[in-house]
Amino acid sequence: PDGEFSMELLRTVSSMMSRRGFPDKGTLTAMLAWDCWKIDGISSFELFRAFSSMMSGKGLINDQAQVVEILAWECWQLDGEFNMELLRSISSMMNHRGFPDKDTLTAMLAWDCWKLDGKFRIDLLRIFSSMMRGCGIPQKEKVEAILVWPCWQVEGKFSFDLLRIFSSMSHGRGLIKQAEVERVLAWPCWQVNGKFSLDLLRIFSSMMNSQGLFDDEAPIKTILAWDCWKVDGKFSLPLLRTIASMMNGRGLLKKAPVEQLLSWPCWQLNGKFSLDLLRIFSSMSSGRGLLKDEARINAILAWECWKIEGEFSIELLRTVASMLSSRGLLEKEPTESLLLWPCWQVDGQFSLPLLRTIASMMCGRGLLKKAPVEQFLSWSCWQVDGKFSLKLLQIFSVMMTGRGLLKQTAVEAFMAWLPSDHITLDKEQTCFKAACQLFTTTGLPDPKTLTDIEATLRRYILGMTSGEGESGDSEDEPQEMVQIKALTLFCAAPA
Repeated sequence: PDGEFSMELLRTVSSMMSRRGFPDKGTLTAMLAWDCWKIDGISSFELFRAFSSMMSGKGLINDQAQVVEILAWECWQLDGEFNMELLRSISSMMNHRGFPDKDTLTAMLAWDCWKLDGKFRIDLLRIFSSMMRGCGIPQKEKVEAILVWPCWQVEGKFSFDLLRIFSSMSHGRGLIKQAEVERVLAWPCWQVNGKFSLDLLRIFSSMMNSQGLFDDEAPIKTILAWDCWKVDGKFSLPLLRTIASMMNGRGLLKKAPVEQLLSWPCWQLNGKFSLDLLRIFSSMSSGRGLLKDEARINAILAWECWKIEGEFSIELLRTVASMLSSRGLLEKEPTESLLLWPCWQVDGQFSLPLLRTIASMMCGRGLLKKAPVEQFLSWSCWQVDGKFSLKLLQIFSVMMTGRGLLKQTAVEAFMAWLPSDHITLDKEQTCFKAACQLFTTTGLPDPKTLTDIEATLRRYILGMTSGEGESGDSEDEPQEMVQIKALTLFCAAPA
């Protein structure tokens, strides 16, 4: 992709050829060139990976027509559109099992148990697909039984988060058993200040991701009793969470390595232990095990590129490190090169807010590439009253955290849908505020979906107001348009 060697692509192809020897170049090249891997005319690695997962260990996919046929199934449609997340969820369950049977899949997706308040919940399906990774389609009766267990109730309400926590520990291990879940939840160790702490359970479950449920309460109680979790004389849940994130999926912590790591002088800022600094490095090492090399951390902290106006900037370090979340520690040369790009200059000065805005979209996706960023920032759609507007860019970036850089056509289409022909930010404030609140987890809303919902709303509203003597050219019309647009965003928001 993008003209560069892709380790991820090699890994994906390798999974299909597991225990089968090397792939044939001609066959591989032909398969990768198939048009079926394109979405809106652009090759989608995510789409290819979903299919390759199902074919893990089964060899290269040899029939483009079969892929095209599967993609045409109506069951992939949510709200009238093909849903990649739905395909990925099914692909997970069918890992190394081949392609799903259409009738079986269609029947499963129609089960009422996936609905909450009458609406299909893909996040609920995803929870079960995580447990069933590589195990095939679950049985309806078992799914329905799990969902009604009383143990999922927190403060009298069904807790998605609690179910998700246990699902993560059982990732790829099949469906959980009620007795085991209830046994774990009954342990007193989850109590903080006399109250069950979902956060505490989540911290320990992250370390047990894909490892199965806890066998014994004793190791958890022992870990919680370690003195090293105390900050200013008090037990610090954020400190435990920071250390635990590095052990995601690697099992429970051992005392000596934790104590050694926390004793390193490199975590001191202005003579005081800095949890923020530790958190920055633990983020890059998430799921990679505890940091082992203090010298390397000292070396990174000593880089001159972290200085703004002659002083070390922890905010600058945090911004750059966020792009490498779970990807390992920073390398000096690419970091220094990135920070010297002229595109970060606003009014002749380096703009940390601009870098932070772009970096937020690339959270966990690796360091930025210069050409795409320069092209991205040159789009005329970021201009307000003839000047580049960082505020406008920040509005869109909120909806794209960790999702990669925006596509120009998507931004322009959304702006064209807004109530004003001339973007001023003031007129669009209501719509922008609603969008930022509603679409932070799903990305920029699709303009076609918005247009269809808006047309439906207008028909209803006109039907209710017709015959009331309202004229179509009232002074309130611009405000009414803003209100309808905002209401459309609420109706289009994910459940």
